[in-house]
Amino acid sequence: ESYCRSAWNAVDGFLVLLSLVDILVSLASTSEKNIMGMLKVLCLLRTMRPLRVIKQAPKLKLALFKGKFFYCLGQDTINITNKSECLSANYRWVQKVYNFDNLPQALMSLFVMYSKDGWVNIMYDGLDAVGVEQQPITNYNEWMLIFFITFMIISFFLLDMFIGVMVETFHQCRQAQALTEIATVSQDQCN
Repeated sequence: ESYCRSAWNAVDGFLVLLSLVDILVSLASTSEKNIMGMLKVLCLLRTMRPLRVIKQAPKLKLALFKGKFFYCLGQDTINITNKSECLSANYRWVQKVYNFDNLPQALMSLFVMYSKDGWVNIMYDGLDAVGVEQQPITNYNEWMLIFFITFMIISFFLLDMFIGVMVETFHQCRQAQALTEIATVSQDQCN
């Protein structure tokens, strides 16, 4: 009963049950391809299971750039160094569109980086980040390049592997379809 009160546990339990159903259906029959295909798609949800670790390890909730993607928006911000100076000058303390302040926003930022669309702007924001409630300074932390470049290299290889699997799966499906068509034509000719 207390296990089901946590949303993460409910999702985890659902995924385990889904995996068991997938195993049972695959053992029971191979002719139920529609059900199997749908279950395999739903089993992709298992990739969410590692997110449960975030709840169990509070230190993982601390994001790399949490609270650091803000800046002062005003006419003359050269001498502004933090949020209080910005607000006292009657300027606005604004958050960047892509930031790492919470999990959904961090995932969105990483997705934008992964899609290779706008990742350079996020990288520059990370390089300029000084601290929480601190005005960004151009190229303040150049060591963050290691994080961004490593992320981009890993995402490039993951995308290549994903595309390779998709192409191979498509090729196998085309071969299976061609064999089925040949078998159907030859069976029709025999009748």
